[in-house]
Amino acid sequence: MQRLFFWLSGEHPTLPASEVVGAIEAEGKRFRILEKYDCALVLETDANPLALANRLAFTRRIGLHLWTCEADETQILAAVSNSDLIDLIPRSKSFAVKVHRVRRSAPELNSVGLAGKIAAVLKREVDFKADLENPEVELFALLTEDVCIGGLILADVDTKAFSEREPSRRPVFHPSSLPPKLGRCLVNLARTPRSGYFLDPFCGVGGILIEAGLIGARVVGIDKDPEMVEGAKRNLEWAGIKNFEVRAGDARELGDFSVQAIATDPPYGRQASTRGSDLPQLYSDALPSMAGVLAPHRWMCVSAPQGLPLEDYAREAGLRIEERHNQRVHSTLTRCIYVLKRK
Repeated sequence: MQRLFFWLSGEHPTLPASEVVGAIEAEGKRFRILEKYDCALVLETDANPLALANRLAFTRRIGLHLWTCEADETQILAAVSNSDLIDLIPRSKSFAVKVHRVRRSAPELNSVGLAGKIAAVLKREVDFKADLENPEVELFALLTEDVCIGGLILADVDTKAFSEREPSRRPVFHPSSLPPKLGRCLVNLARTPRSGYFLDPFCGVGGILIEAGLIGARVVGIDKDPEMVEGAKRNLEWAGIKNFEVRAGDARELGDFSVQAIATDPPYGRQASTRGSDLPQLYSDALPSMAGVLAPHRWMCVSAPQGLPLEDYAREAGLRIEERHNQRVHSTLTRCIYVLKRK
């Protein structure tokens, strides 16, 4: 077990930290949360930081945690001196110190000046080669709330790759498609295992399937609309996903097969269509069908509009409610993201 810190994106108040936990459990690893702050999480885990960075969407950077102290210059410099940092800095590699401020945390501290003073403290002990543009080793300090969290960067999340997969860039576009980051987050909240079978029973043009496929899952997509099915196939091929099955079908009658994870964003809202189905009835009928193909003690992530009694439908389907996250989509729609577990 090692202590890691996660610089979270801050794009949602609760999803980023929950996604980290979901990704660790999806990897079959242990963890213990030690500290939670605005845009920051510190925990002990035996998970591989590079494997987590390959999965996560709402995290920016992952590092080896070395200290958490009050956001005071004297205490920060003392924490640097008293940490194991000196022994961890490779003498033959280029090095940089960077400080980032979350929102308006510690306004009395000059982040650039603080980085220079930290570097000066280290320079007295280690004769490293400074490289601020492209360092091989980076000491990172995060000012958040009233604390400073510091450590060595181990992995960065490739956030640019998500932008390159925006719905408008795919061969087949549909306005109801989730942003890739949110789709990936749902996949992680569902604890989708690499190489496991993953299902989206309302797959549309395949946005969530792409995110599951890119982490190595064997994806199955179902949609009532044959045009959506063909669009999903084209989009999956465009994304380089090879191990997939997409077919026309009804989420309320899934049949006899088994998957290890489900994540889905059923049709609702202005740009989506339920194809003539009553929305509450659609959810109340689909959840038992989805639970029927989900392996025991496995997870699913389902979104729904606020006001729908999905908690009741889930309990009736034999699903335990683990988490609920609210996300405002626009003035008349709030999306509720439920994390459910089969009993």
